[in-house]
Amino acid sequence: MTNIEVPLFPLTTVLFPHGVLPLRIFEPRYLSMVAECMRNGSEFGVVLIIESREPGIPARFHQIGTLARIEDFDQLDDGHLGITCRGSQRFKVLEHAPQEDLLVHAVIETLTDAAPSLTDLPEALPSMRTFLRDLMKRDELKEWLKTIDPDWDNPLWLSCRLAELLPLSMESRQILLEMPLAERLSQLSRVMRDNKLL
Repeated sequence: MTNIEVPLFPLTTVLFPHGVLPLRIFEPRYLSMVAECMRNGSEFGVVLIIESREPGIPARFHQIGTLARIEDFDQLDDGHLGITCRGSQRFKVLEHAPQEDLLVHAVIETLTDAAPSLTDLPEALPSMRTFLRDLMKRDELKEWLKTIDPDWDNPLWLSCRLAELLPLSMESRQILLEMPLAERLSQLSRVMRDNKLL
């Protein structure tokens, strides 16, 4: 675990490790953030908004998020900046404060997803993997698949892709993000069984 300082981007979505996040950037504070990240090759933190506030007051957000690295950028037809980011590592916000431009900077602790022992993995893991393989054959996921580098034997990768693709609320996804890997897999297994997906 490492403590570092990063800018935060509160959003209405949950980013998981290895997940891809396209963003449309137009606010000056986030344009500056993106420019600095691209210049330094640094990351920013994505956190789920709890509630938005009036203009000029930073939103309240969850304290567990995911670091994002910019992989591509483009000028959109409306003149805004489009960027494509990939999630890397989960983190916990230790302290944070808004800057003059209202961009929130935070001291964070990165969280390591230790590989669970075989006894901690759900018995349904092979079935969960098969379900995801079948799900990813659907036509509506063809474009998304181009951005994904499958890692079928990696329980972390599997848990994150299931959490992204299952029809869950953002709050449910946030709860999964906050769980240790073994607990996340067990919870996903229960959810899938309850919904007769396994």
